[in-house]
Amino acid sequence: MFVKKLVEKASNKKVGGNSLDGLKARDVDPRLIFHHGVPSCATNFTCHSIHNILALSTNDGRIKLFGKDNAQVLHESNKPVPSKFLQFILNQDILINVTSNNHIEVWDIDKKLLCDLYVVKEEITSFAIIQHSLYMYIGVSSGNVSVLKLDQNWHVVKMNYSIPLSASFGNSTEVFDDDITVTHILPQPGAESKRVLIIFRNSQIILWNIQESRCIFRTGGNVSQPLHNETKKVSCACWACPYGSKVVVGYNNGDLFIWSIPSLTTGNGLASDYSGKHTPMFKFNLGYKSDKTCIESVKWIYAEGKASRLYVMGASNSMQVVLLSEHTETRTTKLGLNLSECCVNMEIISSANEQSKHKQNSLILLGKSGHLYLYDDSLIERYLLQCQSKYTPSLPKEVMVRLPLSDSSITIAKFISNATNVFYSEDEYYSQMLKNYPQLFSIETNHRDGISLSSANFSGFSNIKNLYITGHKNGAITFWDASCPLFIPVLQLNQQSENDHSLSGVPLTELYFDIDSLLLVSGDQSGMVRIFRFKPEPYTSNSFMSLTGNAKKGVDHVVQSMKLVKTIGAVICMTVDHSSRHLAVGSDQGNVSVINMDGPSLLYQKHISSEISSVIISLQFITCGLYGFEKNILAIGTKDSSVLALDSETGNMMSTGYVHPKKPSKALFMNVLDGQCEPITRSVRKDSFDLREGNHIEDATTKKILLCSEKALYIYSFEHALQGIKKVVYKKKFSSSCCWASTFYSASNIGLVLLFTSGKVELRSLPDLSLIVKISIRGFTYSPPKLKSFSDKQICCSSRGDIVLVNGDQEIFVVSLLVHRNIFRLLDSVSCIYGKERMISQKELVPNSVIHKENKKGIFNSVIKDFTGGKEKHMPFLEKEDPKENIQELSAIFSHANFPLDANIVDESKLESSLDDMDLENHREVRKEQSILGVLNKKKLAGKFQALKGKVREMKGDSHKASDKEEQQDEKIGAVSQIKKKYGFSSSSNETSVAKSAESRLQENTRKLQGIELRTKEIQNKAKSFLSMAKQVLRNAEQDKQS
Repeated sequence: MFVKKLVEKASNKKVGGNSLDGLKARDVDPRLIFHHGVPSCATNFTCHSIHNILALSTNDGRIKLFGKDNAQVLHESNKPVPSKFLQFILNQDILINVTSNNHIEVWDIDKKLLCDLYVVKEEITSFAIIQHSLYMYIGVSSGNVSVLKLDQNWHVVKMNYSIPLSASFGNSTEVFDDDITVTHILPQPGAESKRVLIIFRNSQIILWNIQESRCIFRTGGNVSQPLHNETKKVSCACWACPYGSKVVVGYNNGDLFIWSIPSLTTGNGLASDYSGKHTPMFKFNLGYKSDKTCIESVKWIYAEGKASRLYVMGASNSMQVVLLSEHTETRTTKLGLNLSECCVNMEIISSANEQSKHKQNSLILLGKSGHLYLYDDSLIERYLLQCQSKYTPSLPKEVMVRLPLSDSSITIAKFISNATNVFYSEDEYYSQMLKNYPQLFSIETNHRDGISLSSANFSGFSNIKNLYITGHKNGAITFWDASCPLFIPVLQLNQQSENDHSLSGVPLTELYFDIDSLLLVSGDQSGMVRIFRFKPEPYTSNSFMSLTGNAKKGVDHVVQSMKLVKTIGAVICMTVDHSSRHLAVGSDQGNVSVINMDGPSLLYQKHISSEISSVIISLQFITCGLYGFEKNILAIGTKDSSVLALDSETGNMMSTGYVHPKKPSKALFMNVLDGQCEPITRSVRKDSFDLREGNHIEDATTKKILLCSEKALYIYSFEHALQGIKKVVYKKKFSSSCCWASTFYSASNIGLVLLFTSGKVELRSLPDLSLIVKISIRGFTYSPPKLKSFSDKQICCSSRGDIVLVNGDQEIFVVSLLVHRNIFRLLDSVSCIYGKERMISQKELVPNSVIHKENKKGIFNSVIKDFTGGKEKHMPFLEKEDPKENIQELSAIFSHANFPLDANIVDESKLESSLDDMDLENHREVRKEQSILGVLNKKKLAGKFQALKGKVREMKGDSHKASDKEEQQDEKIGAVSQIKKKYGFSSSSNETSVAKSAESRLQENTRKLQGIELRTKEIQNKAKSFLSMAKQVLRNAEQDKQS
């Protein structure tokens, strides 16, 4: 028996012709050429605020980038894991991706490569980038914050500077093991290089001074005792002020608060001004609290002089947009948006119309399903501003982001690589067409059902390098120029009959197109077969095609004739014998109809019976030598993996038996191979390859039948199959379920491509079925449709191994299998997201030096008023920001360890030093935890001025509090009592002397401050301003107590 098997194998290889020299690994290079659209499994995204580049990450480790003029490119992380954080470095073409396995990826957008992969051992729970620098913060679950930097080679380097939990949180009794996670790190606007806000999961909010390396302000925590032991956790946060004086914090129980934060740019930069303020400035009532709906995300939009807006997204199908006006304290203006699904993230993007040069802002939402939704942000603003008027505007409409394919879904598709003419359209033509291509993230584009493009330049199919043909659910047929990555429609056919040019409304189920004979055949779900014949090329340019369902001026200049033939059952497969001009049609009811296309007339109809499934999945005309005679045969494959043959001229069975496996499974694909392992077709040219020339008729003994099912591959002897005898030449079982198969070939050999439900792609040689290569393309998955239904995904393959997978109207994959195969023109141009010509100017790198004044009427518009007259005026800057200087200072600070590893961190009570502890005569303030500041004398002096100002303002603030609580007491006694409390004395004795002592100490420190002014020219004006302000505060405080 063993010897018999060896003999059979040897004979099989000999019959296989050149199979021993078949397709090799060097001939193939399966890879994703281009991805168009939005990945279906998107989970996170971010936007480049200057260049409006949108980066979108998926749950399988892909990163899709969208740029100007429909530019887009897809990157893949080393591991298929989702992203936690995704953020651009604005002054460089760098994207940072923090993955769920705590890896930090550095992507060079311009070079399209992964520059570095930095592994963090702890769980990263928060991430932030300091603007205009290469420094980053990472917060971990243990409550610590570390500082990272990108070096010149874009490698991540950990800095010595850190913010340990013991320093930021102190010895507070509110620290719990499960609550100390750092959820948000927010560099303070206007002081990014000086301060950073740290928010913990247990609601604690810490303002950290970077230069002094200490906590200067704390707020947050539990506002009130929760009911039923309810624990409230921070879920989201964002700044709500361009000056960093207000932060919005959302919680998992539906609470949404605004907290006041000391800010340098508004003149209230010291914690002493906020001492004892552990209650929020404002509490929103948006309905999430009553439903205990977690606040998933918040985003604040500054309107530059107008009322700003706060976007609030809960863990539900609703979203609230709040108008933050000066009257928010008494009335909240809000807009509720009913979303199609629960969303997980949101951004504001801008798009410009090339014709009108109008810049349009859009609110973009990412749904849990991976779909993107757009809202016109200008309509949201208009609604909020006008909703209280007499005429209420209409609500903004939600628009789903989708590819501009058609108003009807695709039910069948074919991809044809054409090489009939070397003179294709010039690149300038396609460049202009791409400029006119609708923008993906445009409200106007997505409001329409498709795109409308002029087909005036369409002179024929032979001028198109790649042709993509789609049949739609409404019965339409669309031809696409697929020569460049963005498919351009050139022709659409809507005819039902020769005299009826309207859509049939019946879904198309099969297409056949021969580019040499200009023959198109379509079959639909009702069994109607339409035979189109096109006029000789070139065509006159007198048409205009619209994908919105209207064909303007018709297609009479292209279509020569169209004829109909009715068959039984939905059309599943078709094949054409060009020598006899016969068309074979297979249906889902097991009927095989052979039609003479010249009539057209039905020659015969044969029903194939089966106990399992008689659906016809494949038909193929074959001419071969059988017993010394030339025979025309029609090979048939059914869904239950049965193979049989008919006499194509009479329709009679060649044998009484079928060939099928012992354990039948769902068949996917059948093809007859000749002795040289080439697919047999009666078309002289098929997808640009001359497959068969001359009148040579091969003997049936040299041919083989390839059958692919969900569970296995089979190579049968064609000669034995004609006799109803099953002879398996080769067999290969699958370890997982196969869902799609097709043949492809190089210049001399044929191969088989298999796609599995697991996402794996296999390439095998024929006929021995040996494995060439196995790969996995992320997101490239397909599932065949169920009976009498249509899949959202349509896949097809050209004979040259170019695969196109369309996932509804959301995304398109284009995969090439052969090595050195260039499918598209202008691929580099479409894939260019961030060229060097788009680098930011130096002006864009510098923060705005003009700070708009705020109005103190409401909590969102506050200003510093003149103390004497109470009139609004601009607050003089404490210090002009210099990005280069700030980066140099950060480099000096972050390069040194601010906390020794074994050092004990001081208690929080020691963080607020009194005026007596400050030696203003010494230029070098000595601190155990910050010896690194010895080289920053100028900055230390500025910090001392800030501290002095804060102590003076604190005296005033405490005096006001005392007067409110003790209205029955004497004002002077109350003021002195507050001073005594500040310095730790009793309130029942030596009141006058203590007050005078405190005042004398203050005056002494003021004289020291004046001495420093004389020795420090760079901050002379600043010091005078502070002194003047301090004196004015004291006088006003005394006047308030006497009045």
